[in-house]
Amino acid sequence: MQITDIAQSAPILPEEANTGDCCIAYRLLNSTLFEFFSTPDSIYPYTLMLNGIGNIIVVQASAIYHLHSSAERALEVAATADMSEHATVIQEFAASLEANTARQALWYSDGNHPGLIIKANRMQGDKGDEYVLLVLICEDASTLITAQANVIEVIAQGFADIFRATRQAQISRRHVVQKERAIIARELHDSLAQSLTYLKIQASRIQSLCGEDGDNLTVNGSEFIEVVDGLRDNLNIAYRQLRELMTAFRLTVGGESFHQAIEDSLKEFEKRSSIVFDLDNRLSDDELTIDEEMQVLHIVREAMSNIVRHSHAKRSRVCLHHHDGNNIRITINDDGVGIEKSQRRAQHLGLIIMQERSQNLDGQFSVKELDGGGTKIQVTFMPQKSPSHFNNAGNL
Repeated sequence: MQITDIAQSAPILPEEANTGDCCIAYRLLNSTLFEFFSTPDSIYPYTLMLNGIGNIIVVQASAIYHLHSSAERALEVAATADMSEHATVIQEFAASLEANTARQALWYSDGNHPGLIIKANRMQGDKGDEYVLLVLICEDASTLITAQANVIEVIAQGFADIFRATRQAQISRRHVVQKERAIIARELHDSLAQSLTYLKIQASRIQSLCGEDGDNLTVNGSEFIEVVDGLRDNLNIAYRQLRELMTAFRLTVGGESFHQAIEDSLKEFEKRSSIVFDLDNRLSDDELTIDEEMQVLHIVREAMSNIVRHSHAKRSRVCLHHHDGNNIRITINDDGVGIEKSQRRAQHLGLIIMQERSQNLDGQFSVKELDGGGTKIQVTFMPQKSPSHFNNAGNL
């Protein structure tokens, strides 16, 4: 297998004859990249680009292959025609690439296959070198290379760059999805799983109180009623937790942005009550990690839920802003009756939930009554994306 390295044997320089074609090739690459934004996991943009090559240079068919240095064969990514007739030559060329790593540009074209051109571009992958191969089928490879080498070079390099960028984007999206799933699993464990465990224990107590035949029911009637009341209360709590989790996941995972999720939450709680909620959000959408966004959203929603259920307030204000350098502070105020005047168990649970989520952020949580009436809830934490996070975590 002889490899013709055109780039080293004769430097390719832009010529007036094909400069215009190079510009068309760049436009084709740009339009292909745009298509990937719309359909990132589809081969359609590659096929669209391969078909577009025919508008620039005269080819009968084209294909793109990907080869990892540890793989035995190059894999076809997309093609405009059946490449089985040329499969052996393509694979032999792909197998020879590792022996030619010193070359910067690798081409294949010989007299045995006068209509076949293969242009390979090497790129550095996470686990070694990788190659993207552009395969062109034409009438006369020698004539096409002589006349359109620059254009082929532009297209092949563009294919390689787009392939690397889109695959990296796919890997990043996969990591995001995996992280979201881990967050959902932890949220379910920290809320519903604990409530269901308690319900399971209470169900066992009922069974022991009743006995196998229910003979002990009358003897332990008061305790039985106490257990049933506890079951009912915790079922209500579990249902509320499930509803809040579903709403929060819908807002953060399916919503447009974190800022929009906060706004939608305020609108939701305004509809549930006659309270006016004001929002002052000075954070940008990319300042928090997905986990931090989830924790902050839950804290804000839990605080607003408590305000609607217990405060008898007319107005509430939610503020998210930077504080003391790299820290972020969340403040929720209301003009209601105050926390100490409404010591319901559900409200107490809400404070515990907010405190636990503040701890998940390695932050500080505080709640106090305001002098003029009402309650102030405040959470301060250092976001993970902060440059000082690892050095100053805990020094809030």
